[in-house]
Amino acid sequence: MTGAPTLAETPYRPPAGFVPAETRTMGIVHNALRRDLPRARAVLDSVPYPHDRQRVALADHVLMMMAFLHKHHDAEETGLYPLVRRDPAAAALLDEMESDHDALDPGIAAVETAARAYRLDAGAREDVIAALDLLNPVLMPHLDREEQLLMPVVERTVSKAEWDAWEKGIAKGRSLGELATEGHWILDGATPDEFDLMLVLVPGPVRWILLNVFGRAHRKRAFARWWTPEYSPWKVPCGGTNTVTVAATPEQVWAVLTDVTRVGEWSHECHRARWLSEPGGVGARFVGANRAGWSRWSRPCTVTAWEPGRLFAFRTRGPRLVNDCSEWTFALEPVPGGGTRITQTFRVLRLPVPVERLIWLTLPPHRDRTAALAGDLERLGALAARV
Repeated sequence: MTGAPTLAETPYRPPAGFVPAETRTMGIVHNALRRDLPRARAVLDSVPYPHDRQRVALADHVLMMMAFLHKHHDAEETGLYPLVRRDPAAAALLDEMESDHDALDPGIAAVETAARAYRLDAGAREDVIAALDLLNPVLMPHLDREEQLLMPVVERTVSKAEWDAWEKGIAKGRSLGELATEGHWILDGATPDEFDLMLVLVPGPVRWILLNVFGRAHRKRAFARWWTPEYSPWKVPCGGTNTVTVAATPEQVWAVLTDVTRVGEWSHECHRARWLSEPGGVGARFVGANRAGWSRWSRPCTVTAWEPGRLFAFRTRGPRLVNDCSEWTFALEPVPGGGTRITQTFRVLRLPVPVERLIWLTLPPHRDRTAALAGDLERLGALAARV
């Protein structure tokens, strides 16, 4: 004779009228981590490396994501998982999820330590990369398992009312500033449907404040950390990259590129330059004279990277009245069979909006310099091949 089923064997049956939780919001939150943690790692590892303002903003963003992970895991363990444990069959899976959280804690702490150091010192950049490389391979599978394995269990054990109350409880535990920072980050790039799904978690008046008061601050923070056109306050490009392959060797290209007195032979805009200090090396200074249409201007420049045959970079500085600053980087790579791949990157580091609008109106060529700058590199390579 078979005995009565034990508690662990008794299938959980939701009460009559049960409406399952809408768990898509979990995926939306996870997608923000999937998007920005690899993106931060890529920015940290790309030449040119983040400049000072970007470095601080990127470190702050990484620290925000780590703090968010701590709060997210705590909310799950104290508020959500106890609801799911009403189904005895879910115990092993929940234990695994909590074990995942414990396993992630050292990686999160390592990223936090490295990001704090990087915020103060650019020399810690590689430490942040190394910490992210340890965390991401553990975190990303956990996010996948939580969505693929746990959320179906949540949907059959937790009601929509309970889920909504849990999510709104998380929001109530946040300050308005935290809600603004985290909310805009999560919804960055969300579809209209995802946007609507997340916004119902916030009361109407607070929702209006978050959207209409804090939106501009979010764009400013996002631009500072990513320095990309979608967040830029400028109409002219905030930066750009061109890559060409030329027949000359890296040594030949380097010889012409770093002889700034020859820039007029290959640049479409800078027609003359001269050294203001002893040539060569980080910290060396030169001045370049430029012309585009009827406009004429000059800028003193300071060398910021000097790795013979590999990397040359400098920053320009405008007069106090204009207060602009840009950075130009040239990376040289040998290619199989001979020749050099030249990658030129420019980025505007500082540009008052009134000055930018004047440039937009009076210098149409600066609205898109891609073709002109690629032509510069082709001419540079042709000159170098004759060295």
